[in-house]
Amino acid sequence: MSPKCLSRKIYLIPIILLAVTLIGCSGADFGDSDFTSWSYRLLSGDEKSDKNYSGNLKPGTYPVDPLFSDFYLALGGEATLGPAISPVSTSEGQTKQFTEAGLMIFDPSAAKSSRFALAPLGLELGVGEGELLGKAYRTGRIINGHLVIVEFLEEYERLGGAHFVGKPISEAYYNPEKGRVEQYFENLGFYRLDTETKIRLMPYGAYACDRNCRNLEPSAGIPARQPILPAPFLKKTLELGLPFVGKPLTGFHFAPDGKHEVIFENLVLVADNDTPNEVYARPITESIATHAQNLTYPQNSSLSIFYEIEGGMGYNVPIYFIEYLDLYGGVQVAGEPISEVFSPEAGVYWQCFTNLCLQFNLNLEGEQRLRPVPLGTEYKAVNYESVRNFETNQELDKLDLKAWEKDTFVSSKGFQEIHVALFEDDKPLVNFEPVLIVTMPDGSQRKAYFQPSDVNGRTSIKLSPIEAPSGTLIAYKVCLFRMDEEPRCVGDNYLIWNSE
Repeated sequence: MSPKCLSRKIYLIPIILLAVTLIGCSGADFGDSDFTSWSYRLLSGDEKSDKNYSGNLKPGTYPVDPLFSDFYLALGGEATLGPAISPVSTSEGQTKQFTEAGLMIFDPSAAKSSRFALAPLGLELGVGEGELLGKAYRTGRIINGHLVIVEFLEEYERLGGAHFVGKPISEAYYNPEKGRVEQYFENLGFYRLDTETKIRLMPYGAYACDRNCRNLEPSAGIPARQPILPAPFLKKTLELGLPFVGKPLTGFHFAPDGKHEVIFENLVLVADNDTPNEVYARPITESIATHAQNLTYPQNSSLSIFYEIEGGMGYNVPIYFIEYLDLYGGVQVAGEPISEVFSPEAGVYWQCFTNLCLQFNLNLEGEQRLRPVPLGTEYKAVNYESVRNFETNQELDKLDLKAWEKDTFVSSKGFQEIHVALFEDDKPLVNFEPVLIVTMPDGSQRKAYFQPSDVNGRTSIKLSPIEAPSGTLIAYKVCLFRMDEEPRCVGDNYLIWNSE
């Protein structure tokens, strides 16, 4: 906040009543149950432990590696995550171990609060068919555009919310085949059988480990592999075909620019907020690839067709490429060409368009020779909100928590927005859910969760109008809760000021 605004506030404090705020936050319910209650504690704050949590091993299970012992126990151990079902392994600098419910990861190169995580296995899974329950429940919390129903909300919060369970990637469904209510999240999946009240975790880990973990008996909790896509995205995907778009790398989510988005291996599908049923390919190649080339002149060749861009200049596109693209919507899907054909390596030829690149590989046979280049992985790495923000002890020693309001003054009938930025070691913290705490004019306190922080470490919440006299100072504080329940908080205020 600027010094000018601060001095204005200090000047006004002696002439106003201190009263504080918050009524009706979008996507959140109020009450004491809003706060996360951690029922477990950590045995150590160190990354490594000399304990090897093995218990009584059953056939097909393994000891939990000492590296993960404290992390595993902090999350409830076998009672929550199930047994370890694979030995520890290392790839690309990361140490990994499957449990029945998920995949534990340790990345020593990540920021301190991001080194321990659960992999987002849920993005590879799907939802069972059945009745959508969100409208029936009506209560819960809206996160990532999905309602976490009240039935699952307590367990979701107990396990750390978005920075551990991950964001929801489906609505709650009733699965009649398995007789249960179920809801899918990025890192874990919840379900409750009709015959009991206990909330259980789906064995994401057993499903993802697949044939490498076949010693385990089949579980009634293993979900069906079906795409997690809203109807317009599913329709467009089926229209184009999975061989063309590639496998989905993410579930449905909101992109940083606010568009609805699903990232596939070969291209990215999006829809605008005002026209959510009109799905189209996002132009990604120029932003993530360096394959754009200067315009050129037509070639005198019967094997290509010239695509004019400007002033008689453009690009020459092989007829073979054009015939292939015509099978999948032509330039309306691929976009205009942005390069000539070029060879990144021996026997491989590329040509890039605004939305995708095509490659012709002489080293392959049949239909594999001509296909889109898998640029989705690179786009995801640059633009997608990473879900790796959980640490064994959540000790954010170098936490930088900033909060500010959109408007210094707001009328008693106006809306206010509170913005938050979260950083640690100068790196944005993604998927953390700060809590907004406000004191109403009558002295009562209200609280609400922010949406999970985005890839830039930012999040915001909208406050409904507050009926208060002109000149009322509205104070608020924003807190980030750690697993030991010692919050880090910052506070500020703004004024109710009616111009009339």
